[in-house]
Amino acid sequence: MAVKKKEQNLKDVKNFIFDLDSTVWHWNKLIPGVKQTIRRLEAKGKDVYYVTNNSILTRKEFAEKLSDLGLKTEKDNVICSSYVAAQVFADKNIDRVYAIGEKGLLDELGKEHITKSDDADHVIVGVDRNFSYWKMAKAAEAIRYGAKLWTTAYGENFRAGDRILPGTGALLESVKRAADVEDAELIGKPSDHMTKIIKDEFPVLTNRTVLIGDHLQTDIVTGNKLGIKTGLVLGGTSKKEDLSDIESIERPNFVFKDFKRILRKV
Repeated sequence: MAVKKKEQNLKDVKNFIFDLDSTVWHWNKLIPGVKQTIRRLEAKGKDVYYVTNNSILTRKEFAEKLSDLGLKTEKDNVICSSYVAAQVFADKNIDRVYAIGEKGLLDELGKEHITKSDDADHVIVGVDRNFSYWKMAKAAEAIRYGAKLWTTAYGENFRAGDRILPGTGALLESVKRAADVEDAELIGKPSDHMTKIIKDEFPVLTNRTVLIGDHLQTDIVTGNKLGIKTGLVLGGTSKKEDLSDIESIERPNFVFKDFKRILRKV
């Protein structure tokens, strides 16, 4: 008689790492079911962490934003691409960059004594809601003179409330076209830069940690590279039909129809 395969669950998982955009929130508004679910997880003794490719804020500001929306957390429980960029550049002794980005990115760089300069050997592109022709022109000029191009993310849009806004990837493409280059080194998920910081700063334990997000190529790949459990929440970037033909590195352990379904596995 065939032995019934034991269904996977998350009962033994202690550490829950969540993506933010289109998983936890639509920037200024939590996605329905998120607050109740995360509070239930915490009530069960689970530890909750957040990781995002969004570079608009510092990790402290992301923690404050989450807390204001009803998910009380501390900066040490958040990793964002602006913070990772600053750590990567500091480790490489890069002290000047031309940065396309907002105050969060500039502040994280500033904490590592990295200054914004029009005359730099490195260009980084992040989300910038004040992006302009001249910012693109300065970045392209620096790259044509040999500066290396970096980016916090490849995502071409993100959702803010009911609006779909251009993301880092959209700005990056304009800079690449203007500079006539094809490549940019990624700092956010699923890069080795991001996974290293996650390993350094979060408790990443193979059978005791799960990373849950809405995107196969960023969130799920990151979790699988870390060697931890992964969960895809449908309704965000990746859809159910996207699961039919994917590489093993993109395959999640769990697929949730919506965020509240996570509790069924805990």
